[in-house]
Amino acid sequence: MSENGGESRRGNGTEGPGASSPEVAEVLSLLARERGLELRLARRFERGDEGAYEVVTPAGHALVLKWIPWSEAAATAAAATARRLERLRGHGSPIPAQVASGRAGDVLFELQELAAGQPVQEVTESVLEQLLAAVAAQRGAGLGTPEDWWEFLIDGLFRDRTPLCRPSVLHGCTGPVEQLLRRLRKAALDVGPPRRVPDDVVHFDFGPANVLADRGRLTAILDWQSCRDGDAGYDLVTTDWDLAAWPKAAPGVRERLAQEIARTCDKGAVAGYAAHTVLRNLTWSYGTEWEEHIVRTGHAFLDRWATG
Repeated sequence: MSENGGESRRGNGTEGPGASSPEVAEVLSLLARERGLELRLARRFERGDEGAYEVVTPAGHALVLKWIPWSEAAATAAAATARRLERLRGHGSPIPAQVASGRAGDVLFELQELAAGQPVQEVTESVLEQLLAAVAAQRGAGLGTPEDWWEFLIDGLFRDRTPLCRPSVLHGCTGPVEQLLRRLRKAALDVGPPRRVPDDVVHFDFGPANVLADRGRLTAILDWQSCRDGDAGYDLVTTDWDLAAWPKAAPGVRERLAQEIARTCDKGAVAGYAAHTVLRNLTWSYGTEWEEHIVRTGHAFLDRWATG
């Protein structure tokens, strides 16, 4: 599960309580009955990978509530995520504090502080340096389980290994989508894993879309539900994709980011990360109005990182 509302690549918004699903009332009732948590619904965050709700305590303290169906696997994954985030907070990462979490009925819930700030609209040199510092803090902060990192990425080009990348939806694709799919798979298979065995925390959906800032100061990095051990350089590549696909970078910013990627990451691994990032975006855009844009941007991104 993730922090705060999350923002989509194409905008953000909220809805009032009246627009929320009936499940919200059931979860709030469960939390009151089983956990003694009296919460009032304020609004639903409209954008993000999962549903998220702003709730308010009797004392007027604003929090963010998220939940998923409970299972042993989900609980184990959430516990690992919590340990990673605690390590990152200790490294100075701006991650909203967790207030409460656990099982209530058949859901696994999480309550966190509501972060201050607004979604980043322009990545200036100052904002970029803060993003780079945040990724640097992820280095060496893993739980010591990165062994399958490269296999996870390469296998994920062919099989659904994460909700963020579902190549199965492209089965039977033709034309420009198939051409890009063939190209990105070849680009990744032609290179090898990072020379070092990485033990970083990888956000796995890092970029301006999941960052809040206040007057140029980074205040929160959101949506860590997909984080895992691996190479944090992947997060630098997804940031560059975000700036390529949804331009919001000040002059010189992408050049500075490219320098940092080249300085801190193996060239071959970057090609694999670029291919995986393109595929992720191709899977969600396939058959939508964004497909042509993603195909065009995808080829340009591979030209940048996966040639020569």
